[in-house]
Amino acid sequence: MKYRVFWTPDAERELDEILEASADFIVVGTAAKELDRQLISNPYDVGESRDRGTRVGFVRPLAVQYEVMDDVATVIVFGVWRTDRQR
Repeated sequence: MKYRVFWTPDAERELDEILEASADFIVVGTAAKELDRQLISNPYDVGESRDRGTRVGFVRPLAVQYEVMDDVATVIVFGVWRTDRQR
């Protein structure tokens, strides 16, 4: 099954801020695209489960917090951050 990926406005804003502050924006942009690709195809293989049905996924240098809604084949990304110290 393929999933739709929806980034909340806050998550989109966080990603924009990360991209704007990054000297390596191509690497960050590529990681964001790869996260989308993986979440579309199999969101349960991307990360680890957390409390209340949320998950955390990693494609370095990014991490995302998300929830999978199987009944509507949708992944909602709630937050994104860098996994390294560069800001």
